[in-house]
Amino acid sequence: DLLSSLPCELVFHVMSRMELPTLLEIGLVCKHWYYLSRANDIWRGRLSEMHWMPPLTRRHLLKDDWHYWYKQRYQLERRWRVGDATTHYLLGHQDSVYCLQFDQLQIVTGGRDRTIRFWDMTTYCCIRTLCGHEGSVLALQYNDSLLVTGSSDTNVIVWSMTTFLPLRRLRGHTSGVLDVSFDEKFIVSCSKDKSIRVWDTDTGELLRTIAAHNGPVNAVQLRGDKIVSASGDTLIRMWDVMTGQCIREFSGHLRGLACVQYDGQKIVSGSNDRTVKVWDAEEIIILTSIHIGHHDLVRTVHFDDDRIVSASYDQSIRVWDIRTGDCLHNFQSRHTSWVFDVRFDKNRIVSASQDQRVLVMDFSSGLDTQVFV
Repeated sequence: DLLSSLPCELVFHVMSRMELPTLLEIGLVCKHWYYLSRANDIWRGRLSEMHWMPPLTRRHLLKDDWHYWYKQRYQLERRWRVGDATTHYLLGHQDSVYCLQFDQLQIVTGGRDRTIRFWDMTTYCCIRTLCGHEGSVLALQYNDSLLVTGSSDTNVIVWSMTTFLPLRRLRGHTSGVLDVSFDEKFIVSCSKDKSIRVWDTDTGELLRTIAAHNGPVNAVQLRGDKIVSASGDTLIRMWDVMTGQCIREFSGHLRGLACVQYDGQKIVSGSNDRTVKVWDAEEIIILTSIHIGHHDLVRTVHFDDDRIVSASYDQSIRVWDIRTGDCLHNFQSRHTSWVFDVRFDKNRIVSASQDQRVLVMDFSSGLDTQVFV
């Protein structure tokens, strides 16, 4: 037995360089080779090489079996590659569902029926309904302590995530509030009235009003000291949240923008010109432009380091490679009308539609993947 005669460090080094099928096959030779092929050092290294290591904040959940975690992540990535997802529909809204956010425990949605609904991520049952707006709930964002919602009634409501009661109502916009974004210091709202308003998160005080665009401000994102907005006037603009001054402008879409996401470095936008664009936020250049794909307005986008997920009035949800712009998946006919919002994480895609349904496409069903999110 050649392996038995070598130092363990050398054996692990050799095995770490093997192709995956070979490594799995040698574990079938005998018990000794099996145990060597399951060594934590080998599989921890492979997770690292694939950039699959769980976030530091989740590693306390790890079992001391790195082969097990590699297998779970490998299966998850395989399902993403082939589009193998388990589908669930959440029924309860009485009209169009406009906005959503989710985490590992719950999904929160807002709709034209003026309600905000909380859904259990395990049972997919509605566990709570909030009422407070006098118009459609068009936008929402939450964290552990606060939920902020914006409505066609022109108001922003700040809710407690402990009592689920309204803490304050922010009044000032003269038309529907189309998007909201907040952090521990500021709440930012945008409106059909062409303005952006910045509010104090703790007090609700209006700090400044920005005459932002020449058309409706359809989407807004707050990251650090910068606000990024997207408008029906075809422009994306970046603002200093402290001063309200425009820092830079992004021009490239041919028709009005419906959505934008900003992570501090990149901006991804979707437009009525049916394209998705990826921008370098500092250099003001287009990194990727996706022209061939959607056949109608791109209503919503979401991205991470590897993928963009977009959804459209063409009723499709599409997954793109963020670097190349290649279409990885085109999920057609999952909704029967316009798709208004989409979000995803490592495990699932969740979308909301005019068809009154929330769709969950779960790629992790039956897998143990909680440490990777």
